[in-house]
Amino acid sequence: MLALLLGAGALAACSSMTDMIPTSAGGLPSTAPQRAAAPPEYPPVNEMPQHREALPMTEEELNRAKSELTTLRNQQEERVGTAPKAAAPAAGKTPADAAKAAKKSKDPKQPTELTSAKDQSK
Repeated sequence: MLALLLGAGALAACSSMTDMIPTSAGGLPSTAPQRAAAPPEYPPVNEMPQHREALPMTEEELNRAKSELTTLRNQQEERVGTAPKAAAPAAGKTPADAAKAAKKSKDPKQPTELTSAKDQSK
């Protein structure tokens, strides 16, 4: 039992030195990068991160970004030809009726508008 434990310990100690074993005997391939001369430093896990100068976006900035992204998406869809066709309102129908008809005819796979984290939590 003691010999088995000593043998296992010796094998475990050799496993970190595979770069010294010849390639033909199962060592590292010849294309493997060389080991660094000095081991890398561990990151300072107890230090506080640096203060960020940028503040979170205001509601106005968020709404502006949403509208810009929506406009860009629509422009790209028009260029590619995948933009949904806008239905012309029929004579005698109110704009509200036309809007309801447009909602019903929409493909459920159409992308939705961007929402903020605050809007998603409601």
